[in-house]
Amino acid sequence: MTTQDLGTTAAARPPHTITVTVNGQPVQLPEHEMTGVQIKQAAAEQGLPIDSGFQLSVKHGNRYQVVGDTDTVKVHRDQEFLAVPPDDNS
Repeated sequence: MTTQDLGTTAAARPPHTITVTVNGQPVQLPEHEMTGVQIKQAAAEQGLPIDSGFQLSVKHGNRYQVVGDTDTVKVHRDQEFLAVPPDDNS
């Protein structure tokens, strides 16, 4: 492999993503700040059985805080989210 090959490989790297979990499943998010609805859409696009009507919460310590659809979340690696249907009272 030449140094020219190395330059080509570096340029072909995929865009940076942040891995979080939603309902215990890994989800790749493209931005460091996303709205609640954007996080739910990304999870659904990656195969999780959720939709935009679900209630999203983010884990802070040992509790979850509700994230509204238009609320902006500062996303960081290994962050935990929970998305539940609107009729689930858990």
